[in-house]
Amino acid sequence: MLIASVFTARRVAALRPAVEAAVTRLLDGMAEQGADGSPVDFMDAFAFRLPVGVICELLGVPERDRYRFRALASDLTAVLEISGDLGELTEADRAADELSGYFTELAAERLARPQDDLVSDLARIAAEDSVRLSAEELPANLVLLLVAGFETTTNLLGNGLSLLFRHPGAAAGLRNGAVTPAGFADEVLRFDSPVQVTERVALEEGLSVDGLPTPLGGTVTLLIGAANRDPARYERPEVFDPTRTDSRPLSFGGGQHFCLGSRLARLEAEVAVPALLDRFPRLPRAASPPGGTAWSCGAMRRCR
Repeated sequence: MLIASVFTARRVAALRPAVEAAVTRLLDGMAEQGADGSPVDFMDAFAFRLPVGVICELLGVPERDRYRFRALASDLTAVLEISGDLGELTEADRAADELSGYFTELAAERLARPQDDLVSDLARIAAEDSVRLSAEELPANLVLLLVAGFETTTNLLGNGLSLLFRHPGAAAGLRNGAVTPAGFADEVLRFDSPVQVTERVALEEGLSVDGLPTPLGGTVTLLIGAANRDPARYERPEVFDPTRTDSRPLSFGGGQHFCLGSRLARLEAEVAVPALLDRFPRLPRAASPPGGTAWSCGAMRRCR
C-alpha cells in the first residue's frame, strides 16, 4: 500500500500537464533533429526519453544520471525472457546490484538533504519505521519503480509506432476519432505485449494449476502474449483491431500482481501517440526494424 499510494488515479491524472509538456518538448527535438531530412531514432529520441523523464522526475533522480538507466534496465529485464543463456542472467544480477547501489546512495543523500520527491519521502519512512519499509526494501522498491516506470512504456510506444506503420488505417482512425487513444493503447498491449512472459513460484504445498500439481518451490511460467491472443477470449485474435470494445489485455498482470504503474503507462501512451501523429501527419518509416522482423523493442527483443 505504501508504494501503491504513489500511483492513485488522482495522482496520475495530476501528472497529465507534465506529460503533455514533455511530449511537446521531445517532439520539438525530433523536428529539429530531422529538419535536414536526416532519419530520427524514435526509440532513443522519444520512446525512451518520455517515460524515463517522467518516472525520474517523480522519483527525484537527477537528470545527469538518467542516461545510465536504459542499458542497465535492458540487462535487468533479461529475467523476463525465456532464455538458456546464463550470461544474460549474470548481466542481470550485475545491473540489479548497480541500480541498488545507486539508489542506496541517493536515498542517503536525500535523507541528509530532503527534497520534494519520492526518494526523499521513502528514505524518511525507512529511517523512521523499518517495519513499514526496511533498509533492504528501500532500494529494491526504488529499482522496481524505475525500471517498471519506463522500460515497458518505452516498448509500448515502440511497438505502437511499428503497428501504425503496418496498419495505416489505425493512424487514420486516431486522427479522425474513429479510434480512441485508450482503445489503441489497449490493442497494442493485447496484440504485442511489451512483456511476453512472467513466472510465479509455489509457496505452499498441494497447489495445482489447471489440474496439474505444482510442488512447493515449483515454477509456473505464464505466457502473457499467448493469453492475450486466446481464441476462446477474442474473436480473430491474430488481427490488430484498435476498435475492439472487449479488450482486457493481461499485459499489466492481474489481482495482487497488477502493475502499479499501469495508469501512468496508459497516460503516457494516450498523450504521446495522438500528439506524434498530429505533429508529423506524413510520418515516414526510415527503415525496417532490426533483423527484418515486424517487432520494435520489446522485452523479448532487446534494443539499446
